[in-house]
Amino acid sequence: MQLSIRFTLCVLAGAVLGLALGLATGDAEAQSLSPMRHQGVTPSEIKGFRLEVGNPYSTRMRFALIAMDPSFTREVGDASVTPAELILAPGVRRTIILAFRIPASQMERTIGLCVVPTNIEGPVQPRVCGTYTGTLLTR
Repeated sequence: MQLSIRFTLCVLAGAVLGLALGLATGDAEAQSLSPMRHQGVTPSEIKGFRLEVGNPYSTRMRFALIAMDPSFTREVGDASVTPAELILAPGVRRTIILAFRIPASQMERTIGLCVVPTNIEGPVQPRVCGTYTGTLLTR
């Protein structure tokens, strides 16, 4: 009997904790990037990745897609993101292409990509970033 009461109290405490955590994180919104990490091989010196960007906000949003170094400290000019900017309705996802050159002397290169909403103002800008590694196929 005592074991049954103790088990029931543990289940109830877990349910209350789960509900509290769910309510605390339920209002969190941020743009999405999927996948956030990926790697692949290529027979040429150009590697491309197909990625998805999503808008979980309740309003239409404009996002800038910025190719960066893997530490996300500076933009890189020799990578391209198509399209470079998106306008997405609430709940909509869209496919983008990230492409970059891998120098033959390196055999591998990692690029960062950040998705930044452009119509949110303030000192802190929300952004989501991922890293993508391309490796030259050896012959």
